[in-house]
Amino acid sequence: MDESGDLVNSWDRIKVIEKVSAAADELGASNPQQKRQLIFSCGNAPEREVYFGLMSFFYDSSLQQNDYERQKLAATILLNVAPSSPLGLDGSIYASAQHWNLSVSELPWYWCKVFGREEVVAFLDELIDSCSEAELKRSVETMLFWARRYE
Repeated sequence: MDESGDLVNSWDRIKVIEKVSAAADELGASNPQQKRQLIFSCGNAPEREVYFGLMSFFYDSSLQQNDYERQKLAATILLNVAPSSPLGLDGSIYASAQHWNLSVSELPWYWCKVFGREEVVAFLDELIDSCSEAELKRSVETMLFWARRYE
Protein backbone atom coordinates (compact mmCIF):
# COMPACT_ATOMS: atom_id res chain seq x y z
CA MET A 1 0.00 0.00 0.00
CA ASP A 2 1.12 3.58 -0.64
CA GLU A 3 0.76 6.57 1.71
CA SER A 4 -2.89 7.07 0.71
CA GLY A 5 -3.79 3.47 1.51
CA ASP A 6 -4.18 2.43 -2.13
CA LEU A 7 -3.01 -1.01 -3.15
CA VAL A 8 0.15 -0.83 -5.28
CA ASN A 9 1.63 -3.84 -7.07
CA SER A 10 5.34 -4.56 -7.08
CA TRP A 11 5.97 -3.98 -10.77
CA ASP A 12 9.19 -2.13 -11.47
CA ARG A 13 10.32 -0.75 -14.85
CA ILE A 14 11.96 -4.06 -15.81
CA LYS A 15 8.69 -5.94 -15.20
CA VAL A 16 6.77 -3.32 -17.21
CA ILE A 17 9.20 -3.70 -20.12
CA GLU A 18 8.99 -7.51 -19.97
CA LYS A 19 5.18 -7.58 -19.86
CA VAL A 20 4.66 -5.01 -22.62
CA SER A 21 7.31 -6.60 -24.86
CA ALA A 22 5.82 -10.07 -24.44
CA ALA A 23 2.26 -8.88 -25.04
CA ALA A 24 3.15 -6.79 -28.10
CA ASP A 25 5.36 -9.50 -29.59
CA GLU A 26 2.82 -12.27 -29.02
CA LEU A 27 -0.54 -10.53 -29.56
CA GLY A 28 0.24 -7.14 -31.08
CA ALA A 29 -0.87 -3.78 -29.74
CA SER A 30 -4.57 -4.10 -30.46
CA ASN A 31 -5.62 -7.09 -28.34
CA PRO A 32 -8.31 -5.52 -26.11
CA GLN A 33 -8.09 -8.01 -23.24
CA GLN A 34 -4.30 -7.74 -23.03
CA LYS A 35 -4.51 -3.94 -23.22
CA ARG A 36 -7.04 -3.77 -20.38
CA GLN A 37 -4.93 -6.09 -18.21
CA LEU A 38 -1.75 -4.07 -18.77
CA ILE A 39 -3.55 -0.75 -18.17
CA PHE A 40 -4.94 -2.15 -14.91
CA SER A 41 -1.59 -3.54 -13.74
CA CYS A 42 0.36 -0.42 -14.68
CA GLY A 43 -2.31 1.72 -13.05
CA ASN A 44 -1.61 -0.09 -9.79
CA ALA A 45 2.18 0.08 -9.99
CA PRO A 46 4.47 2.89 -8.82
CA GLU A 47 4.09 5.83 -11.26
CA ARG A 48 7.80 6.45 -11.71
CA GLU A 49 8.45 2.79 -12.57
CA VAL A 50 5.55 2.74 -15.03
CA TYR A 51 6.72 5.96 -16.68
CA PHE A 52 10.31 4.84 -17.19
CA GLY A 53 9.31 1.30 -18.17
CA LEU A 54 6.92 2.52 -20.86
CA MET A 55 9.11 5.38 -22.09
CA SER A 56 11.99 2.91 -22.55
CA PHE A 57 10.32 1.75 -25.76
CA PHE A 58 10.95 5.21 -27.21
CA TYR A 59 14.57 5.77 -26.22
CA ASP A 60 16.24 2.39 -25.63
CA SER A 61 17.79 1.14 -28.87
CA SER A 62 17.74 -2.47 -27.59
CA LEU A 63 13.90 -2.40 -27.50
CA GLN A 64 13.38 -1.40 -31.13
CA GLN A 65 12.59 -4.82 -32.61
CA ASN A 66 8.86 -4.96 -33.41
CA ASP A 67 8.95 -1.24 -32.65
CA TYR A 68 5.50 -0.26 -33.92
CA GLU A 69 3.58 -2.85 -31.88
CA ARG A 70 5.66 -2.28 -28.75
CA GLN A 71 5.50 1.51 -28.98
CA LYS A 72 1.80 1.53 -29.82
CA LEU A 73 1.00 -0.62 -26.78
CA ALA A 74 3.35 1.31 -24.47
CA ALA A 75 1.94 4.67 -25.58
CA THR A 76 -1.66 3.45 -25.26
CA ILE A 77 -0.92 2.45 -21.67
CA LEU A 78 0.83 5.78 -21.03
CA LEU A 79 -2.15 7.71 -22.35
CA ASN A 80 -4.65 5.69 -20.29
CA VAL A 81 -2.71 5.51 -17.03
CA ALA A 82 -1.23 9.02 -17.49
CA PRO A 83 1.54 8.80 -14.89
CA SER A 84 3.07 12.14 -14.05
CA SER A 85 6.31 12.71 -15.92
CA PRO A 86 9.46 12.87 -13.77
CA LEU A 87 11.08 14.54 -16.81
CA GLY A 88 10.15 17.94 -18.13
CA LEU A 89 8.43 18.10 -21.48
CA ASP A 90 11.67 18.98 -23.24
CA GLY A 91 13.54 16.03 -21.72
CA SER A 92 10.76 13.62 -22.58
CA ILE A 93 10.63 14.80 -26.20
CA TYR A 94 14.41 14.87 -26.68
CA ALA A 95 14.71 11.36 -25.20
CA SER A 96 12.11 9.85 -27.50
CA ALA A 97 12.41 11.73 -30.80
CA GLN A 98 15.11 9.53 -32.31
CA HIS A 99 13.36 6.13 -31.99
CA TRP A 100 9.69 7.16 -31.91
CA ASN A 101 7.58 5.53 -34.63
CA LEU A 102 5.80 8.37 -36.45
CA SER A 103 2.51 6.45 -36.57
CA VAL A 104 2.18 6.24 -32.77
CA SER A 105 -0.07 9.23 -32.04
CA GLU A 106 -0.60 8.25 -28.42
CA LEU A 107 2.83 9.48 -27.27
CA PRO A 108 2.26 13.14 -28.24
CA TRP A 109 -1.29 12.78 -26.90
CA TYR A 110 0.12 11.57 -23.58
CA TRP A 111 2.24 14.74 -23.39
CA CYS A 112 -0.83 16.83 -24.20
CA LYS A 113 -2.79 15.12 -21.44
CA VAL A 114 -0.01 15.55 -18.85
CA PHE A 115 1.52 18.92 -19.84
CA GLY A 116 -1.38 20.56 -21.68
CA ARG A 117 -1.97 20.71 -25.42
CA GLU A 118 -1.04 24.39 -25.79
CA GLU A 119 2.31 23.92 -24.04
CA VAL A 120 3.18 20.86 -26.14
CA VAL A 121 2.21 22.53 -29.43
CA ALA A 122 4.14 25.72 -28.57
CA PHE A 123 7.26 23.78 -27.55
CA LEU A 124 7.26 21.55 -30.64
CA ASP A 125 6.57 24.52 -32.92
CA GLU A 126 9.63 26.33 -31.55
CA LEU A 127 11.76 23.18 -31.61
CA ILE A 128 11.28 22.56 -35.35
CA ASP A 129 13.47 25.51 -36.35
CA SER A 130 16.37 24.28 -34.23
CA CYS A 131 16.41 20.80 -35.82
CA SER A 132 19.28 20.59 -38.26
CA GLU A 133 19.05 16.84 -38.92
CA ALA A 134 16.30 15.98 -41.44
CA GLU A 135 15.09 12.81 -39.69
CA LEU A 136 14.85 14.55 -36.30
CA LYS A 137 13.00 17.48 -37.89
CA ARG A 138 10.52 15.08 -39.51
CA SER A 139 9.97 13.39 -36.15
CA VAL A 140 9.30 16.71 -34.38
CA GLU A 141 7.02 17.89 -37.20
CA THR A 142 5.01 14.68 -36.91
CA MET A 143 4.81 15.01 -33.12
CA LEU A 144 3.42 18.50 -33.70
CA PHE A 145 0.93 17.13 -36.25
CA TRP A 146 -0.40 14.65 -33.67
CA ALA A 147 -0.36 17.14 -30.79
CA ARG A 148 -2.51 19.57 -32.78
CA ARG A 149 -5.09 16.80 -33.22
CA TYR A 150 -5.36 15.97 -29.52
CA GLU A 151 -8.80 16.66 -28.10
